[in-house]
Amino acid sequence: MGAALLQFASAQNREVLGEYKIAIIGRDQEDTIYQAAHLGAKDAALEMSKKYAIDVELLIATPEASQGGSQPTSLAELFVDEADGFIISPGASDVVASSINFAMQQGQEVIFFESKLEEVEPMAAILADEKQAGRLAGKAILKRLPTQGRVAILTSTSPTPQLKERLDGVRAALGYRRIEKVIPTEPNYHAAIKTIREAEEADRNDHIKGWIFLEDWPLLGMPALPWKPGRLPVVAIQSSPSAFIYTDKGYLEALVVHPYYEWGYTGVVTMVEKLHNDKAPETSTILTQPKVIDWRNLKDYREQWQTWFK
Repeated sequence: MGAALLQFASAQNREVLGEYKIAIIGRDQEDTIYQAAHLGAKDAALEMSKKYAIDVELLIATPEASQGGSQPTSLAELFVDEADGFIISPGASDVVASSINFAMQQGQEVIFFESKLEEVEPMAAILADEKQAGRLAGKAILKRLPTQGRVAILTSTSPTPQLKERLDGVRAALGYRRIEKVIPTEPNYHAAIKTIREAEEADRNDHIKGWIFLEDWPLLGMPALPWKPGRLPVVAIQSSPSAFIYTDKGYLEALVVHPYYEWGYTGVVTMVEKLHNDKAPETSTILTQPKVIDWRNLKDYREQWQTWFK
């Protein structure tokens, strides 16, 4: 009997017994965003197990990038482990896409979260409204800009579709006249700080009156921004607890964040409903909404992270 047929028979047997094996795959275990998604998935697995009196086994298959782990390796291991399905934030690579397509051909159910691959059609995709995130960032900084003040926008040298959507949202909120320049950087902390310093040094006439970071690379280390806290308003998108030191010291006007915990929670609930009740989601795309974190709700947001990581 072939491996695929054996896996199918095993999955059928688990369905009869009310036993399901589900995995969640982020991009890097060290990233706290995916740690929050893992916790949401764990809570949902426990709740769905109790709700339907079934056994939902959750596998954390997010690779350890620093140890050479990868999503294709994780996906291969899930095939060996005979998982019924998985929730994945897919990396943009042909190997990842091929691995996911292979898993689907073997009968595994697939849900995307955070982003999607155009060449793959999963059961569902839980996606962030990135254009709205950009709009919120633009509106948040607009409140602090002086009349006719202009901002610099930090993006990647190789922007993803998500970063492009965020930039579109910022432009929609600010208009081209309030944007001084869009500045690319290599997507890491040291390169981002270096790029910001160079841009500030080149801005001899002080045209830049604020910054929007389309990703939180400059916040992933100790504060090293080339201005004193409070001198320039800064808004960052998609940040994690690493940003709290920047808010505490007065560098950040606001954060625009996505519901990381809910990505994992909703993914597992959707997966169990499909596996156990053969109930597909009403829409194949589930769009989640970002929110602004500023002085008004920063304490609550910090406490939320502390609750997740108790």
